[in-house]
Amino acid sequence: MLKNLMRGIKALCLIGLVLFGWRNYDTLAPRAAALYQTSRQNLAAALSGDLSSHLLGADDTSSATEDSATNSSKQSSGQQTDKTASASSVTGSSSQATPIESIVQNATLKKAYYYSFDHNVPKAAQQVFLEAVATYNQTGLVHLVAGQASGSQNSVTFSMYHKKMTTGATSVELGHGGPDITKKISWRGTQYWNNATASLNGSYASAFSKSVAVHELGHALGLDHSSSTESVMYPVSQGKSTLSSADIAALQTIYQKNA
Repeated sequence: MLKNLMRGIKALCLIGLVLFGWRNYDTLAPRAAALYQTSRQNLAAALSGDLSSHLLGADDTSSATEDSATNSSKQSSGQQTDKTASASSVTGSSSQATPIESIVQNATLKKAYYYSFDHNVPKAAQQVFLEAVATYNQTGLVHLVAGQASGSQNSVTFSMYHKKMTTGATSVELGHGGPDITKKISWRGTQYWNNATASLNGSYASAFSKSVAVHELGHALGLDHSSSTESVMYPVSQGKSTLSSADIAALQTIYQKNA
């Protein structure tokens, strides 16, 4: 008799599940299909070994944004304008919160970075870059140390380039920087790392400043241009080299995911 009772209960449960699935088919079917597709892709990636791919911004062919300083008609006010500001989502609740580079927004990055200098970087440029490194290290959110990265470690390469503006140009480009995110999928899970760059335009003496170095290193670490004049990522230079609360909040968003 007990066996018959258990069979009856199981039959009722089965009928209930069938009725629930029939009534909620429109909601459950897409979810089940999506779950099946995701599981299938992950299994295929795991069975085929490691799968690596570069994540590049839609409007970025060099993983870098370019920044510039205004011509002599505006230099008296110490302004710096942006040549190509990329569009990104703004983090936080404030309209002036520092945005995050689009290719970094979905990446989970470790806080440790190894930095190095290209052979052509003069002492003056090395000095301002080192000051920028100290500025970001003071936050405790990232940890940049001198050395060469290996494997899946984060890195920043500091470099120089020379680019003269054409006659009649309304702005002078001072530098560029940006992240280069690699995504690796294996049977152990998904891993991200950043092989970033930050460069100064050696054709102009005004590029050799801490504020420019902090700005370009900010791009390398994942910060995008800000609409706040208090931010070091504002595209018109205010001569600022101290991170604002909005800059720090954006760094927290990026680097505390892995905490």
